[in-house]
Amino acid sequence: MNIRLLTSDDADAFWHLRLEALRNDSASFADSAEEHLATTDESARARLVKNDPISNFVVGVFEDGHLTATAGFYRYAHNKERHKGHIWGVYVRQESRGKGVASALMKEIVRRARALDGLEQITLVASANLPAQRLYKALGFESYGIEPHSLKIGTEYVDDVLMVLWLNRETYR
Repeated sequence: MNIRLLTSDDADAFWHLRLEALRNDSASFADSAEEHLATTDESARARLVKNDPISNFVVGVFEDGHLTATAGFYRYAHNKERHKGHIWGVYVRQESRGKGVASALMKEIVRRARALDGLEQITLVASANLPAQRLYKALGFESYGIEPHSLKIGTEYVDDVLMVLWLNRETYR
């Protein structure tokens, strides 16, 4: 398993893995496969070119040279929100689940985020995916709320669990 920042050279693999994620776990993402199909690998390349290894990046896990998992991170841009970062787009291919890939990916994102000067908290949105919620809790994330009916897929609603990881716990007690 090789974990690294994605670059523009990974755009095609990133675009296809994102499409797989949207098709296989649609309740975990706000955008749909149909919306994604309206984009190109060039839009994925543009996103990855904007990667800033310090405050806005996408990390990927490669197994046998193939991209099998991704997660993104961004630090909020406004001065009053610079103490916060957000993890987005976490996805692990089905055949890579249960092997510690998600844990390794999340630990790498958190490791990179902890190195950011002044960053105090990392947020993420966990859908109804209970294994993901268990992983996030095991890594120290805690729930701070639920957004009911956050997503609507056809006639079904999905509630999202809002989670936070405090990087300096003493600050908040």
